[in-house]
Amino acid sequence: MSQPDAVPSAPSPSPHNDWTRISPAEPGQSTLTTGVSVLVVGDEPTATGRTMAALRQQRYPDDLLQIVACADDRAFAGQIGAAKGEIIVRIPAGAVPAPDFVATLTRWQQASPDAVSLAVPLIFAGKAPEPEVIIAHASAGTLGQLFPDSAADAELTRLLDTTHHLRTADHRAFLAAAGTGYAFHRDRYRAGSDPCQGADIEVAYRLAQAGAYFVPEPAATLWTSDRPDQASTDRRVRAELADLLPYPRANRARPGRTWHVPLVEAVVTVDQPYEVVRASVDRLLASNERDLHVVLVGDFDTAGSTDPDPGGPGTDDAGTSRSELRLLATEYRHEPRVRMLGSAPCDAGTAPYLLRVPARLGVGPGTVGALVAAMEKWRCGLLRVLPAGAGSAEYAVELWSTAARSRALNAGASKGALTEAVAASHGQRWETGSDFDVVDLTAGGPEALDTSAAKPAAGRRQRAAKTVPVGGARSLGRATVFVARQYARGVRRRIASR
Repeated sequence: MSQPDAVPSAPSPSPHNDWTRISPAEPGQSTLTTGVSVLVVGDEPTATGRTMAALRQQRYPDDLLQIVACADDRAFAGQIGAAKGEIIVRIPAGAVPAPDFVATLTRWQQASPDAVSLAVPLIFAGKAPEPEVIIAHASAGTLGQLFPDSAADAELTRLLDTTHHLRTADHRAFLAAAGTGYAFHRDRYRAGSDPCQGADIEVAYRLAQAGAYFVPEPAATLWTSDRPDQASTDRRVRAELADLLPYPRANRARPGRTWHVPLVEAVVTVDQPYEVVRASVDRLLASNERDLHVVLVGDFDTAGSTDPDPGGPGTDDAGTSRSELRLLATEYRHEPRVRMLGSAPCDAGTAPYLLRVPARLGVGPGTVGALVAAMEKWRCGLLRVLPAGAGSAEYAVELWSTAARSRALNAGASKGALTEAVAASHGQRWETGSDFDVVDLTAGGPEALDTSAAKPAAGRRQRAAKTVPVGGARSLGRATVFVARQYARGVRRRIASR
């Protein structure tokens, strides 16, 4: 296999899943010079044999095409690390791709590394053909004759119809990848460490947080069988993926649980006294939205051990004394939802939302949930909340969309210009602290530092629907009608929606 070509430059970021700015070559006219690794995922040898037989008949240069069998989802991430191709195609074992499947599907990644192109599978019933029959018909150009009664999945068809072929799909567009084959640029995928990663929608979810556009490609013909044991498969998948995917939200509708990949990663930089920072963090941990982790940022390594004895003098770069840092390290040393870092993370990892909270500010029990609801309702990339008397954007609570941040960075935005880039593509909105119950802890006296006081003031409501649009935010009228519960009613990719 030849060396990968240079990554094509990404287009300027367009909003959400509007993939129309990507301009690939027409089907059949692509210049086939890019290495592709096709990973066939499944633990049934007979099913894998059918797919491998069809893949050997692909109209793609042999020296650029690698075909790898993965025994199960858990082997997928490791195989990507060993794959030779610049473009990865993930295909379920048992699926039968047409001879031009790889060339058609991967034309999108040759135009933009942000594209994830999805086959629109045709479902067939009855006994699947044997590998030698597939090879014979593929060679003769009559492969479609083996599946005369196949039809597109009804649920996926409705999804495409109601979202303008995913162009207006929301943050759950990645769910369209369930049960089908899709292609992506290997540089956009960041594997995690959990052994249960690698399922179709888990990989697609990670790609979504990396800024991907999900593009349906009906011309990439793929036949798949309807599986009678889908209910059993879905039961296993739910158990494996609930810890890794914040969506669909209903999969986490179990109170008191802590999840490996949170819905929100909150970051608090330690630049206030111990009591103020503790009040800020405790208010976050007391949120009604428990699907949240907190990152405390400070020079904890220099501060030394968790011994609460202040020891000697000294301050970190934020002007916080080492004794204050030691107290915080001691306070949260066994709190599973808090971790301590020496520098602020540049993103939220695979969490869909990054929440930045100045240490001097405190949130109410419903604040985080209301902020997320506002982001999802108005589909902006950045939501900022200023408490009364703040006077500067420096003291705003900021909720960022991980996907929007990644999209902007992929398009070449510098970290210093990230706000402007996200505002231009997804929009940003401002709100007041009174509407979202954000208070200045340094201005409220000792009672403001009491976590038990972290409840909405009398008459105060979180009003997620009255944010102020800034910088090109899209109107509510463009909100997608993509609702994940469509997936719960069918027989194939059934994972309950929020």
